[in-house]
Amino acid sequence: MRIGGAPRAVDTLSSFVIPHSPWLPVAGALLLYLVAMRLNPARASLRDGFRAVRRYRRLWLPIGGCGFAYALFQLALRWYFHLVLPPGDRPGFRWWGAAGRDPQWRFTGAPESVWYLEPGTIAAHARGAVLPALENVAGIFNCLVSTFPLSAFAALLLLLNYGGHHAVLWRALGRRFGRGGPAIYAGILLCALAALAKPFVYAVARHVDPQLWYQWSPVVVWLAFLFEYLLGVCIQIYLILLAYCWVRGISHTPRELFDFALRRFSSVVRWAAVVLLLSSLFIDLPLILKNFAPWARIFPDDPARIDFRLGLARSLLTVVLLATSTMQIALTFHGSSVRAALGEHLRFLRRHGWPCAWFLALAALHCHALEVLNRTLQSGLREGTALGVAWQLLFPWLSALVAAWLLASWVCLYRRCDEGRRADENWIAF
Repeated sequence: MRIGGAPRAVDTLSSFVIPHSPWLPVAGALLLYLVAMRLNPARASLRDGFRAVRRYRRLWLPIGGCGFAYALFQLALRWYFHLVLPPGDRPGFRWWGAAGRDPQWRFTGAPESVWYLEPGTIAAHARGAVLPALENVAGIFNCLVSTFPLSAFAALLLLLNYGGHHAVLWRALGRRFGRGGPAIYAGILLCALAALAKPFVYAVARHVDPQLWYQWSPVVVWLAFLFEYLLGVCIQIYLILLAYCWVRGISHTPRELFDFALRRFSSVVRWAAVVLLLSSLFIDLPLILKNFAPWARIFPDDPARIDFRLGLARSLLTVVLLATSTMQIALTFHGSSVRAALGEHLRFLRRHGWPCAWFLALAALHCHALEVLNRTLQSGLREGTALGVAWQLLFPWLSALVAAWLLASWVCLYRRCDEGRRADENWIAF
């Protein structure tokens, strides 16, 4: 065997060293993302959804405003606890950590610097963001808007019949449900009163009997959640109709469109009641009953078991909402019964399942990336720091833009498929 002379081919190849760079996987993922966005069968609808968001700021302003109000409420609650709790228990506020004031560790490198992530943090966030991301995707077909604490203000306006919307809701429920309309109306009013009380539940905890508060505050929170969800559904119906007005070039005023959304809400409320029933039975009811002695054995107050049960219930509810993706939008556009809408949903999936599957996959990709970004920045900047607070107030607006884009794209995709148009047809002239 020859030892000297020309090198073997394998030795020649091994002499070329490919430098390892952490940006190579990022560049590859970005390239795959661009290819998927360019070649998927729902690309025209995603483009049209972006055009709709650019045309109507009202598509994302309600979502961002509600999220921003919730972020402000969380900061106010944090400040309240900072004032009333003992020094060892109170949450803190700071510009940045101690290492951030040291020039050697001003930005990175220490747990108390301006930016710091422990090894494996991003991977852990990527795993933990899967269920929240899927829940956000399900919200496109159910309820994207988290209305607390503005729901308390909305409940007050409803009770005062601001703008005549109270009367519109009363008439719509009466026409849709006949004698059952007043009962549904009374239930909405009860939930509205609970929504008024909910912002003060946490503040009065120190001034009432602990056992009484422990048992009955979850009931108030649950009733308030029912109103928050129904208000969010009503806002989502308004946003769906707003996107449809752009698709069709229909002129309207915000008040007329909201009144029409209230009338369509009477059609969607039956499906919303099904979702609320499932949510109440598997999520809220166990959390309420565990605080009462007769039910404590069935629903033990064990954090591990509670987290497991909540995760399972959330996962099952998300699967149901994803599997019935067209129910809400079909009821909004056609005003049919739940049974008829379910039949339309099955026919729609048989005919247009492929573009819908692509839309679901791309929506999940965007929601997951957004959730990982949020968790990573929260971990790196940390709670209570100036940059952490700034990101907490900025993120709702970024999330609102993505949510409004996906919702408007879903409306465009549904109408495109429902009318039998080609996937690449440019059929919107507005």
